[in-house]
This record gives sequence, C-alpha cells and structure tokens, in this order.
Amino acid sequence: MKDAAFDWMGAFGYSDQEGAGAFDHDKKLSPREIESRRKSLMSIQKKISRARKKSLIGREFDLLLEGTSTESDLLLEGRTAMHAPEIDGKVFVNDYPEGNEPKEGEFYRCRITAAHDYDLVAEIV
Repeated sequence: MKDAAFDWMGAFGYSDQEGAGAFDHDKKLSPREIESRRKSLMSIQKKISRARKKSLIGREFDLLLEGTSTESDLLLEGRTAMHAPEIDGKVFVNDYPEGNEPKEGEFYRCRITAAHDYDLVAEIV
C-alpha cells in the first residue's frame, strides 16, 4: 500500500457473507483483529492522502459546483474529475470573484489553496 500510494482508498472490515470465499474457512480473525487491521491500513492511507493532497496546492482544476456545503453554509462544495461522487473527499470553495455568484451544477476553474487529510479547499479563479 505504501508503494502504491493511492490517491483515494478506503478499507472495510471483512464480515461473513454466505457465498464469500472465506465464509467456510474454519480459522477466522476476531472482529477485534479485523477492526485493528482496518484502522492500521486507514492510518497509513491518511498520511499518504495528506501528502498527496498537499502536493495539489497551487494547481488549477475544473470544478463541478454541487452547491452549499453540508459542513457549513459559509462554504460551497464541489468535485473535480478526480473525485468520485459520495466516495472521495470534497473540494470546499471559500472564495470566488466578487459579482460572480457561482451556480450549482456549473463548471468553474478553481485553484487549490489548502489541503486536509481527504478534502481540498479552493478558490474560483
């Protein structure tokens, strides 16, 4: 995982499902061990993601504006071509040119101004 340095990655713990390859195995990990391993993977990915997102600061992308942020009505949010809807992080927009009120569903050129573990902050240029 460290060598692959995925831009986006999520990990889910195994749960028994009839028909799954491991369903009939006698020796299975405890739920506690499954969760410990999942947390370990996500901890590694968080560091990778943080570094990858920081490398985007200053770069410009086309942004599909999705509307007011669910985090704060003071922010807008959207996604770029590298963001899968409802899966990957978001791009929060905190600035745009005066007199040019952005509209939901429209595309805008944005510049990344800050990065967090999984999300980005941008201004519309």
